[in-house]
Amino acid sequence: MSFSIIAATGLNGEIGSNNKLLWHIPEDFEWFKHHTYHKVCILGRKTYESIGKPLPKRINVVLTKDNSYNPHPNVIVRNNINDVLFEFSNEREVMVLGGSSIYKQFLPYCNRIYLTKVKHKFNADSYMPNINWDDWFKYFHREGSNQNGFNYEFNIYKKPLKE
Repeated sequence: MSFSIIAATGLNGEIGSNNKLLWHIPEDFEWFKHHTYHKVCILGRKTYESIGKPLPKRINVVLTKDNSYNPHPNVIVRNNINDVLFEFSNEREVMVLGGSSIYKQFLPYCNRIYLTKVKHKFNADSYMPNINWDDWFKYFHREGSNQNGFNYEFNIYKKPLKE
């Protein structure tokens, strides 16, 4: 079982404002699609609603406390993290797409983080939870192509196996 976070943050860990992304970087969208296609993707209700429809070519799972939430026939709704961890434990890789609360709940179960770092400060109301980077090592790094005037980089972090 592998649970992975995929996120993009500003310099201060910013991930959104008013339930919207803070930038539009086509290369980051391609990175996101490449790493999430044909996988189970976990989203919080607000993140799902900000997208407005199921993400294509993925199994969309919305985690919400609202027992009556039923956004779309092609969306699986679960009400607690334990159900998700159990139900999808045999998947090769489950992608955690956010938002902040969902990242925080799943962080202890994740062994990989796909992180786009946008080298800019943004006004935001949603942030990535604190991560103890001493528990992780970077095994992939690539600079972005500087689209839309932002410098950014793509990184993949892994947790070392416990001995």
